[in-house]
Amino acid sequence: MLEHGILNIKLEDNILIIEGTGPWNREALLLSFDTAGVEQKRRISQKWAVITIFNGDPIYTPDAADLLIESIEYDKLHGRVATAVILKDSNFPGLGKRHLDKIYKKAGEPCQFFENLCDAKVWVKQQIAL
Repeated sequence: MLEHGILNIKLEDNILIIEGTGPWNREALLLSFDTAGVEQKRRISQKWAVITIFNGDPIYTPDAADLLIESIEYDKLHGRVATAVILKDSNFPGLGKRHLDKIYKKAGEPCQFFENLCDAKVWVKQQIAL
């Protein structure tokens, strides 16, 4: 199956910033994990956090959601401490927040929703410092 959804990843200090447009399937996540893996290996002994910026409606197919949960659980064993989420141009922000909240709770990941990148960075930096 072809990948569905776009993800761009960059590293800023100990914050992995992921910006994407969905919906996402398993294949799209596998491609993004390959890219993110290089960045994660640079800080394997450090605490780090994620900021995800979703453009449009943040929906994962069921198999992609399961893969994301597994990935977060693995990352938590290697220093990941929290995720901040920003929703942009979502037609159904309440639905998106409930969908994502369920995924992050199932993975045991502290997660907060923000309106802007500045506030998200402040919160993840606090989580890294704990």
